[in-house]
Amino acid sequence: MNNSYTLLDSGHFRKLENVGGQIMVRPCPQACWAPSLPKKEWNKAKDIYLRSNKGGGQWKFNSLPEQWDIVYHNQKMILRPTNFGHLGVFAEAASNWQWLKDQSNSNIKALNMFAYTGGSSLAMAKGGAQVTHLDAAKGIVDWARLNADANDISNIRWIVDDVNRFLDREIRRGNKYDALVMDPPSYGRGSKGEIWKIEDDIMPYLERCKAVMSDKPAFILFTCHTPHFTPKVLDNLIYTVWGENLTTESGEMTIPQDSSKRTIPSGFYTRVTFP
Repeated sequence: MNNSYTLLDSGHFRKLENVGGQIMVRPCPQACWAPSLPKKEWNKAKDIYLRSNKGGGQWKFNSLPEQWDIVYHNQKMILRPTNFGHLGVFAEAASNWQWLKDQSNSNIKALNMFAYTGGSSLAMAKGGAQVTHLDAAKGIVDWARLNADANDISNIRWIVDDVNRFLDREIRRGNKYDALVMDPPSYGRGSKGEIWKIEDDIMPYLERCKAVMSDKPAFILFTCHTPHFTPKVLDNLIYTVWGENLTTESGEMTIPQDSSKRTIPSGFYTRVTFP
């Protein structure tokens, strides 16, 4: 589909993608194998993102539109090329969208943290949940709101705040949520310059999360792109904080490659359901 996302090939630490009809090459540190398509196919790319050793990077030809959209796993997503090589959607995340939608209903209050441009928020809202979308970057939340508008979704509350500060406020107010979606970064800054480092902050953060869960929790989706936070690590963190009276299903998030058995591993997940 020209208006969707397809991974065409990967190898030599890069990936060749068709993103809504825009052919591009972006870095892919996991792809240590050789490409399967000939070089002439890779040369069809309209643009290539090049990383800088000093951080960030740039688009080589700067030929992509300022904005376009795709329909990916039944969700319309607005895309923009950023200075970090991102587009506004991480293809591997879509593997969890259907699960989130299936778990959601109109009786569920859900909190999506580190929520980026809202793919998970849209999925839960489509399932009927009342969703609170939380991210520290105002520009990203504004982008997520555009995605919600594009999907005719209105049952989302938008919050720009540091996640720990927001959780502390919700704990004081006694506000509770039945479902949590968590995608903590390895490192980040809050809306007022707060420093987040996952190794130092993950346990206090999860304790805060437990404190805002209702007495009858429905589900948790815990995803992470930090290399050593493997599925078993995510499971152990969940069991340490919530106890063992729950069910987890965990694994790698991947991007399937077109016409090939190869997939690109891109982070880890654990899905949690409660009795």
